Amino acid sequence: MRRYPIALAAALLVILFAPVPAFAGPGAVDGYVWVDQPSTVDYTVGHAWRHNSTGGDITVHRPSAGVYRLTFEGMAGSGGVAHARPYGSGNTAICTVAGWRSGGSDQVVDVHCFDAAGTAADTRFVAGFTNRTGLPGTLAYLFASKASPPLGVPYEPKSWYDSTGGTPQVWRQSVGVYMMIVGTVDSHYPVDHHDGVYQVTAYGRGPARCEVHGENDETPTPIAVFCHDAAGAPVDTRFVVTYAHGVSALGTGAASANAHYSYFSDDLTSWYLAGYRNAGGATGFTRWGIGNYRVTFPGLAMGGGHATAGSRGNPSTYCHIAWWGPGDATVNCFDRTTDLPADSEFSVLMVD
Repeated sequence: MRRYPIALAAALLVILFAPVPAFAGPGAVDGYVWVDQPSTVDYTVGHAWRHNSTGGDITVHRPSAGVYRLTFEGMAGSGGVAHARPYGSGNTAICTVAGWRSGGSDQVVDVHCFDAAGTAADTRFVAGFTNRTGLPGTLAYLFASKASPPLGVPYEPKSWYDSTGGTPQVWRQSVGVYMMIVGTVDSHYPVDHHDGVYQVTAYGRGPARCEVHGENDETPTPIAVFCHDAAGAPVDTRFVVTYAHGVSALGTGAASANAHYSYFSDDLTSWYLAGYRNAGGATGFTRWGIGNYRVTFPGLAMGGGHATAGSRGNPSTYCHIAWWGPGDATVNCFDRTTDLPADSEFSVLMVD
């Protein structure tokens, strides 16, 4: 496993416990959407790759290039977490979550997207929101609300939920490098934490990417998040993270699956399945070319659904979903500096 120097070790190992998670609230809801008309000013999403747990419509408003307001009608709920990622083969765009909130009876999620140079630009993307809670050890999410806190000083995220009841901690290790302690991850580490899946999204109105790197061999285990600007340089930014284990990435019991693929050192013949969750058994893997992978989930048969992916364990890359079908997904990975295809450890998730 990877290790990082950690200042103030005694302070970093503290996890506070509260009888009620700080981010649980009434009105449990969840939804997702594939934005397939990125240059349309206003439209109601009508395809199958959408979900609103209340049955309401999902609308997209684009007031300017790369700026989107997603409205999940009738889906207002307190707390929660939102994520967004670019979609499409060869797409090197950047998407961030710029906020989420209840607006009357609706749930609103703001997404900002940029081209690889960091200029606001239209692009296809996937996004989701949930405020679900779960059984112990199944679900955690947090909003790391301090971009540049003092180095090595842990803080409690502005908003969070952890199914174990433990209070997560976040601290900044160096520019663009953050560490987290999350009780739900600890409840599985080091036995089967790789069977769970992370999502991470940079938060704000400027171009930034964040990826989960890996866990330290400690108990509790610090988890590294690396963030970069459009040029690939480390950058301080706020971010949101979700970890799901044994449930969908939305914290639901819907048909879903996830997988984490890795390889040894620089040996591209040594790809292996580091962890997975799929009712139909172990997943399949094909490397079609540099940074281009297909993952199959036996037995999964989604009618539309949602999929997303991320780099996992390689701080020099970023990944996203290029395509998905009823039971398989294509993942593309790129070098964070050159934006050229690059091989990388990655994780991928799907949910119906």
